[in-house]
Amino acid sequence: MVMVKARQAAAPLVPSIRAAVASVDPSVPIYDVLSLDDRVDAALGRPRFNAALAAGFAAAALALAAIGVYGVLSYSVWLRMREIGVRLAIGADARRVTALIVGDGLRLALGGAAIGTAAAIAFTRLLQGLLAGVAPTDPRALGTAVVVMLAVAAAAAWLPARRAAAVDPIVVLRAE
Repeated sequence: MVMVKARQAAAPLVPSIRAAVASVDPSVPIYDVLSLDDRVDAALGRPRFNAALAAGFAAAALALAAIGVYGVLSYSVWLRMREIGVRLAIGADARRVTALIVGDGLRLALGGAAIGTAAAIAFTRLLQGLLAGVAPTDPRALGTAVVVMLAVAAAAAWLPARRAAAVDPIVVLRAE
């Protein structure tokens, strides 16, 4: 392998490199001429694809978790509509009802984050081959994952909480 450092593009230099090599030994073939950037891109192509695939799966898992939290809390709010109506009727303000529902969602997400963190630590040997430059039990990476999950869960919980806080207590209590 011959490597040439140049200030310009590699393609225009190929004929002069061929001539220089042929002047030393005409039987040596010159093939597969690529710039160093192209060689690095070819070498990193598969790891980049794997990283993009893992990021796509992570985004899908995050979306599924958000949809799950939203669905569970929406159903919970629907089941507790009478309780929420009574709370509002006896003086609870919308902020307290919102905090109650978002708190339920965050407790649910915190339990899931604890189980997920424990599973990630338990499967460190399997994860080691997929990680580059990060330890499998890196506290910063695990903490970031937990914080992102809790933020997404809070956002997913806010929608049913907002709907619960906007309930008219008279309408809910008459429906029973």
